[in-house]
Amino acid sequence: MSFIDVIKRRNNIVTHESEGINLAISLINEFEGRTFTFRGSKNKYIGLRGEKLLKLIQEDLDSMLVLYRYMTRAKTYTDRKGLSQVEIRLIGKASAMRKYNPLDIELDITTETPEA
Repeated sequence: MSFIDVIKRRNNIVTHESEGINLAISLINEFEGRTFTFRGSKNKYIGLRGEKLLKLIQEDLDSMLVLYRYMTRAKTYTDRKGLSQVEIRLIGKASAMRKYNPLDIELDITTETPEA
């Protein structure tokens, strides 16, 4: 649990990490009926449903000129209102080395809080 999680009063924090994008797809399908925010390589999209989000991710990954190795990092938690939330980060590495490469990319996906 990080300091930010304590300040935002998040509970039941579970972090996941895996190679590829299968974890991201399963978490998006798990939060069916919710809307998402997606920050891609070029644009930021707000209020996306799961099906549209998966199409945008696929288009974003297909439009890349460089072949990336993807790793998914996700955090699921319960916010202070008692709603389940997820933060997903798709990290694309252009090289096999661990050091910084300016061609590396990160795509962020978060659930939005539903309006009452």
